[in-house]
Amino acid sequence: MDNLAILVVDMSTMWVYDYLSTGETPEDLLKRAETSQEQDISIWESHCRNYPDNPTFEGYLEKAKKSSYRVMTHEEFLTAERDFYINRPMEEITAERFNEMLNILPPICWTNIRGVEMFCMSEMLTGTYTDQYAKVGDKYFNKIVDIKDRATWIHNFIGATGA
Repeated sequence: MDNLAILVVDMSTMWVYDYLSTGETPEDLLKRAETSQEQDISIWESHCRNYPDNPTFEGYLEKAKKSSYRVMTHEEFLTAERDFYINRPMEEITAERFNEMLNILPPICWTNIRGVEMFCMSEMLTGTYTDQYAKVGDKYFNKIVDIKDRATWIHNFIGATGA
């Protein structure tokens, strides 16, 4: 069996913790991830006690506590990752946010389809997934899309009259 075919993923963030090592069982891999999580929690709790005026440590502690690991195949990961990003709901945003994102990085795929002006961020979240911003009338929206799959683009979820 190819060790890179089995991995453990933090389902709260969809980050790969690690792949199966030679001679390791999937159960061993999961235990290794959970042990690492326990160590992270202990470290952040210590930092919170030692530096109570630093709220950043509280954020890292909460993130460590929310980690939830699952062993899966690489194919299962790709499916779960797509679901994690693409199936998030579209959000209505302000005109200011739309313009800020338009001007922060060079936009890509800037287009107008059926009265919906859209652009994608040139920085990918992972793979081909990125934030897309849209304007229709006086309403503005944001959604994570697969830049290579136009079926995921915002114009498919709103019409020329808004959401």
